[in-house]
Amino acid sequence: MAFADDVLEVVDSIPPGRVLSYGDVAALLGSRAARAVGTTLRMSGGGHPWWRVVRSGGLPPAGHEARAREHYEAEGTPVRVISREPGYAVEYAVARWRPSHPAA
Repeated sequence: MAFADDVLEVVDSIPPGRVLSYGDVAALLGSRAARAVGTTLRMSGGGHPWWRVVRSGGLPPAGHEARAREHYEAEGTPVRVISREPGYAVEYAVARWRPSHPAA
């Protein structure tokens, strides 16, 4: 349970308009368990800013692309058009958050 709590603490600390990858969140916690980060977010009930955690290449969370885009637009997260589904991706190099003090 401590890992899940730590994941949610990191996710909650990501500022609006910024993102981390699942692997980034795991690495901040000294882990390589990117899939466990996704599982934690899925089981959290949506009460945390899940859209600020993206897949490889800046792709939004699978199955939540439309809802995530609404959040990205509201927060001013930079996105780019891509030719494959879902038709957009977060500009990861621009939007990636680099915490000065990791939550771990």
